[in-house]
Amino acid sequence: MKDESPRELLAAENEQVNPAVLLAEEFMRRDAADLLGVEDIKRAEEILNIGRMEIETLQRHLAAFGGLPATPSDNIPTGF
Repeated sequence: MKDESPRELLAAENEQVNPAVLLAEEFMRRDAADLLGVEDIKRAEEILNIGRMEIETLQRHLAAFGGLPATPSDNIPTGF
């Protein structure tokens, strides 16, 4: 991690749908009689690993934000 701000780190991340949500939707659409095959289990393990890496990324981002001082805003939204 260079001298990038937390905002720059977040902006640099890829935006995508959570793969676990896509896999769960696919499994829910299957007939209840269909069992998970070896390939399905391997795919689920890969997706769980991706999820684990996402959690680690978020933890790094939270740590970066946590180290920043509070900064007052020059702009106050209407209604506040």
